[in-house]
Amino acid sequence: MIRIADYIADFLYKQGVTHIFMLSGGGSIYLDDGIACHKHLKHICARNEATAPMMAEGYARLTGKLGVVYVTTGPGGANAVSGLAEAWVDSAPIMIVSGQVQRDQTSYNAGIKNLRNFGIQELNIVEVVKSITKYAVMINDPESIRYYLEKAVYLAKSGRPGPVWLDIPLDVQCALVDENKLKGFKSKKLKHYRTLGENEISKVIELLKKSKKPLIIAGQGIRIGKAIEDFKGLIETLNVPVIFSRLGQDILPFSHKNNMGHGGMKGNKITGHIMHESDLIISLGSRLAVPFVGPKLDAFSENAKVIMVDIDDAELNKPGVKIDLLVKKDVKEFILKLNDSIKNAVLPDYSKWLKTCHKYKEKYPMITPESRRNPIDLYYFVSRLDALSKHNNIFVSDAGSSYYVTGQVLHFEKGQREITSGAFASMGVAIPLAIGCSVTDNDIQILAVTGDGSLELNIQELKTMSYYGLNIKLFVINNGGYLSIRNTQEALCQGRYIGSDQATCNEMLDLKKVADAFDLPYYNILKYEEIDEKINEIIAKKGTAFVEVLCDNHQKIFGSKKQL
Repeated sequence: MIRIADYIADFLYKQGVTHIFMLSGGGSIYLDDGIACHKHLKHICARNEATAPMMAEGYARLTGKLGVVYVTTGPGGANAVSGLAEAWVDSAPIMIVSGQVQRDQTSYNAGIKNLRNFGIQELNIVEVVKSITKYAVMINDPESIRYYLEKAVYLAKSGRPGPVWLDIPLDVQCALVDENKLKGFKSKKLKHYRTLGENEISKVIELLKKSKKPLIIAGQGIRIGKAIEDFKGLIETLNVPVIFSRLGQDILPFSHKNNMGHGGMKGNKITGHIMHESDLIISLGSRLAVPFVGPKLDAFSENAKVIMVDIDDAELNKPGVKIDLLVKKDVKEFILKLNDSIKNAVLPDYSKWLKTCHKYKEKYPMITPESRRNPIDLYYFVSRLDALSKHNNIFVSDAGSSYYVTGQVLHFEKGQREITSGAFASMGVAIPLAIGCSVTDNDIQILAVTGDGSLELNIQELKTMSYYGLNIKLFVINNGGYLSIRNTQEALCQGRYIGSDQATCNEMLDLKKVADAFDLPYYNILKYEEIDEKINEIIAKKGTAFVEVLCDNHQKIFGSKKQL
């Protein structure tokens, strides 16, 4: 016989999970003890349940494994919802296991409409999270534990990945079961997409034959679909320009001859023009979100033909960009079949079009001689951090100006990765994402860039960094707080600041005191002339570091335009 809490812990370990992100509580007491009793599972204790799913997301997106979170009942689960939403919109396969009060004191089992609360710190969390999970269920029968665990893992990782939630009452957590008699889950080979027909590939080939300026849009679906090498083969064969969505841009180094950089409203200077000039768009694993195609959904020319390949029905059918050919298919299979068909097709030579795009790329760099100045230009700082980084560095970025600039400047020339909040561009995610990434491999080093405003949202997790001695270098951009919001208020509200005027009053944190309070080694970079020396010194050492970077509080953030 085995206790349910121990069965869950061992099940997760057998799935390849190495770390559980958690905050212990009375409602999850046996679940937590299951980790404590396991010989191999490790745990990372967050300071707020809101950040634990973000840590699990960083872990999952970097490794491709399941990220796992344990939280307690009631307020513990409620706190975790904000981190859960991040995993939902950015397609991260995480599992949240929440403790719950005993079965006979749950409003879920009471079956009384509008019963807000029953047992001690009880909340019907399953109903709260159903709309932002692929699967959410309370486990009432201990004998069903294997079935629900296997089903949850299958759904989290299949199709378009996403979060799942299991709610487990106290008297189920401590129940004993015979693991040899537990029934499992059979997937029934659920189809998330239909078979790709030759007719669809033929249509793509015909559109390519008619095109003079084709463009591929590449998103993180290529990585999720394990299609990176196939994708490289496709663009080498077609020899056409490629523009990446934010979560796809670390697939190729910026120097690659087909890579034109990061697209969207805050993309590289040239990408908006290339997107609008193209006459054929092939979107692979990118959902063509509003930040990418613009608030008026007009990033592409009205005359351009658009092909969208995606595994998610909802993304294909949402209102927005006019799609001429919808292909609901796993991107890897689509690329493989297209590659095979291209071998037997006679296509135009697109080299002239690619050469034109290269001229744009050379003429409009993000970094210019004027970027070397004081106060420090954020573009110049991030470009140097990128240039001096190593192959074992993982970039993590936060919201606002940090988010925009890293998206425009990072080049990934040494095969580095970036983990960031793609859909939300949320404030405060950098530290928890960095923690989740850091525990995946002792040999990697995290280079995290956050703002002095974003820092405050999850400042408590600085202690998690220092307590575990994680190899995270946190670069805090001191630009007077909320620079991105101030820029928006200047543009749209005639410079009326509300809640964003730290630079003009005495609200800014003393960042050295913050580092000292959380037992973090403190460094500062005050002038552009010392950037290289300081960065080399900081990344040469293993362990945590808190680095204040004094930047221009009137920093201009560039956007991508249709006309250069």
